[in-house]
Amino acid sequence: MKEEYLKKVQSVDDLITSFYACLGGEPGEPRDWEFFRFLFHPQANKIGYEKDINGNLRPQFMSPNDYVERIGYWFDNTRKTAFYEREIGRVVETYGNMGHAFSHCEAFHSKEDMVNNKPYKQDIKSIQLAYYQGRWCIINMFWHGVSPEFPVPDRYKKFQQFP
Repeated sequence: MKEEYLKKVQSVDDLITSFYACLGGEPGEPRDWEFFRFLFHPQANKIGYEKDINGNLRPQFMSPNDYVERIGYWFDNTRKTAFYEREIGRVVETYGNMGHAFSHCEAFHSKEDMVNNKPYKQDIKSIQLAYYQGRWCIINMFWHGVSPEFPVPDRYKKFQQFP
């Protein structure tokens, strides 16, 4: 199985494309959580900006394993709607074995919503990457929801790559 996974992480583009693809599915459809974990460095974090009980934005840290335990159960067992994410723009910079991507994505409750371009939310993800042990992996992923207060910068609305 690992050899199959390695083919999907040989470039930054392959890694990010694989990340978005592995989370999508219909209600109760099992995700490949082993592959999801493989996309991340063992010490990686997923960090989402959420509102606290006072309505203040704050970062919430979790490991990929925490994500699988918290969100994976919800996807696999209790979610009543589908979940799909689609990347619509990305800016990537690399230097040596390091990379960084700002990825603009949108989420959908069904394939039909995706076809009809009716997302229920958009995010900007800041993805830190490393080329490590013969492959690219995610070191950290930090995301923030798009809102009128935080609109999408024009430079994140298209795909760009810089060496």
